[in-house]
Amino acid sequence: MLKPTKEEIAEVISGPVRPFSVPRPKAARARSRKWHRTVLYSDTHFPFQDDKALAVVLSVIKDVEPDNIIHGGDLLDCHNMSPKFSTDPAHGVSLQQEIDMARAHLHQVSTLAPQARKTWLEGNHEDRVRKTIWDFKGAARELAKLRVFQKNLTWPVLMGLDEIGWDFVPAHGQSKYQVLPKLITVHGTIVNKWSAQTAKAEWTKFGKSGTSGHTHRLGKFYHRDHNGSHVWVETGCTCRLDPEYAEDPDWQQGMVVITHTEDGSRFHMEDIYIQDGKALWRDTLYS
Repeated sequence: MLKPTKEEIAEVISGPVRPFSVPRPKAARARSRKWHRTVLYSDTHFPFQDDKALAVVLSVIKDVEPDNIIHGGDLLDCHNMSPKFSTDPAHGVSLQQEIDMARAHLHQVSTLAPQARKTWLEGNHEDRVRKTIWDFKGAARELAKLRVFQKNLTWPVLMGLDEIGWDFVPAHGQSKYQVLPKLITVHGTIVNKWSAQTAKAEWTKFGKSGTSGHTHRLGKFYHRDHNGSHVWVETGCTCRLDPEYAEDPDWQQGMVVITHTEDGSRFHMEDIYIQDGKALWRDTLYS
């Protein structure tokens, strides 16, 4: 057998590499269509809202044309009803003014997306009204027993939700109210130190995929066990990042877009990070 010459060896080495003879991999079938979409945002805290962050939310709603819109709670701050934090007496915004501002925002969303089902989850700040009523002393407690009082001093009535097309989910029993298939949607009651730690704690509490606000952080926790695969998302906030009652808080502004298949059996949750009034999502810069 003749040995190859140096020239023949050099030609093989410098020539193009021949591909291996392997079967072409079979790609997964891809189906693109308009699935059911939900826009979820939370913790606006009127009158401490961030108008630039809300402008991004409204722009995403306009582009997505969602089937569902969910506000995850603490739409209002109920600032002057705080039992925990000292409030600035010069702040000068009444509860009625907060209601007017928040209602105007919800009405704006309704006008922008009339086709969507719209749901507002009660947050711990809105729940201050109930706690205040329950803390009435002496003769004032008799007012809280009046049926007409109980009927009218509720958030759906105070905000005129029926007139602007919004549903309301009270804080009590919120986890049992199904807004979206295969997901628990709550305002949340847990606060851990770091992003996604609360998401993990909420999943540990419920053992099911879901979303929560309350922490003013963005975060996502994944888990897989013998019961299946799970994901929990912290939805961020749409309030200002310089509140008068906290110094340099570790908060992130943001929102979530959720896509469901037509039968509701599969879903995907995308968090959108809003920074300095800007967000980059799906090749679009919102500013």
